[in-house]
Amino acid sequence: MTRHAKGATTPRQGSEQRTPEEIAALLAGAADPEQRLAVHQALYPEVTNLATAENVLVYPSLRDNVFERLGVLEQKDVKYAPSYGSAEIRQNIAEMLRPTLSADLNSEDLFGTSGVSAALECVAFALRDGGILASGDRVLLPAPYWQGFNWCFEQRPELVTVPVHLREKGQENFELTLADLQHAYRTQPEPPKLLVLTNPNNPLGDNYGKDLLESIYQWVLNETGMHIISDEMYAHSQLTAAEPDFISALALDAYRNNPEAGDRVHVVWGFAKDFGLSGFKAGVVISKSPVVHMAMEGVKDKQNSYAWFSPFDSLKHAVIGKMLETGGDGRSYPLELMEQYRGWLTTAFNDTRRALTDGGIPYRYREGQNAAQFFWLDLRACLPPVGTVAVPQEAGPYFPQPDRVPQPFAAEAEKKGTVALPILFPNISSEEEWLRWYIATYAQVQLLPGQLLSCSEPGYFRLCYTAVETSEVIASVRRIADLLAPWRDGTR
Repeated sequence: MTRHAKGATTPRQGSEQRTPEEIAALLAGAADPEQRLAVHQALYPEVTNLATAENVLVYPSLRDNVFERLGVLEQKDVKYAPSYGSAEIRQNIAEMLRPTLSADLNSEDLFGTSGVSAALECVAFALRDGGILASGDRVLLPAPYWQGFNWCFEQRPELVTVPVHLREKGQENFELTLADLQHAYRTQPEPPKLLVLTNPNNPLGDNYGKDLLESIYQWVLNETGMHIISDEMYAHSQLTAAEPDFISALALDAYRNNPEAGDRVHVVWGFAKDFGLSGFKAGVVISKSPVVHMAMEGVKDKQNSYAWFSPFDSLKHAVIGKMLETGGDGRSYPLELMEQYRGWLTTAFNDTRRALTDGGIPYRYREGQNAAQFFWLDLRACLPPVGTVAVPQEAGPYFPQPDRVPQPFAAEAEKKGTVALPILFPNISSEEEWLRWYIATYAQVQLLPGQLLSCSEPGYFRLCYTAVETSEVIASVRRIADLLAPWRDGTR
């Protein structure tokens, strides 16, 4: 791929041997947005992907302290391992998580899976087996939220996800309130059976405060029949001096002091984000529920463990087991790594924030709050007027015909002397997809459109500032700022 003077690109490398029809087929075969982004990245590798949530900040430490110490795999590393994790590795994971989640975390309540997506699905299946959920039951999700929840709960468990738009404190505030959840609960045709909270939030990065969480859990446990899944995937992704502090569902008074809470509150966590091991697909379910225990242990009616179909496999035991080993000085390497990571994360955040501010790119942030690994960009002022862009739908809901690059996409490309990058998301508003395409084509930066994350208003984008080296993030932000300067200056 070659870069033109104005920042545009012409397909090379991964895409140079493929026809437009072949490229379209590859992209159409990836229904999930982040899978489609991965295909796009392979085809157009010089477009910097800040859309997918990954964490490269911990890679150097993992390389020096884990990967270079792995050595040759032994026979035990390729033989069958317990599908939800050996007693030893579950104990080691629980020990690592206790300082962050709860000092009372029992390893017998922790079950390994092949990632947090699998953990979420396992909980849903367990609750279905226990007669708590049924096909068509509703799941409340504060929006915007990670788009993967939709297929985790809908594709096989056959539940219905319901976005809860956060408007009690203003549509542009995106601040969770008990009132928002209560309104959504009371206005559904049937009472929802499940509430899913992501803390810290994805894509906003916020930690939910203790008082807010206590009020939500008290209401859910005492006044509704809902279960709660707390997705704490980014629990260690904490900026220095961020407020409020992260607090796990397992540490809440509403959980600890309610005899029913152990049956109705479930936590998921994984190694993909905090530890940068996204490709390993290693996650855990944490629950005291007998229903979840039976489903994960496989002791009901001779039914196999759900983890058998999404296992914490032998390679995970080998690599993550090595990472969890105590260092030579008797200190815990993973806990030391998480302490260091907090500093690295804060530096990367501050540097990226400075570049965004200097470039005049607006973003949602209140001084002192947490950000996890994200910036929530507000690019509404850069959207084209409604009705000036039309994305064709002839090839179905996922991808348009390859020879139908719509106006003004093709006109913009021809004017700047480049080949237009593919359209990726015709299922969102044409205006938001046009802006994503425009930034990807001419700034060579991929951002995740907010409407894919169930944001009700077009023009918001998620930027993951840990996805690549910070210097590359800053260079990408500067290219975006230069590209969007006409909007900022009022000359567009």
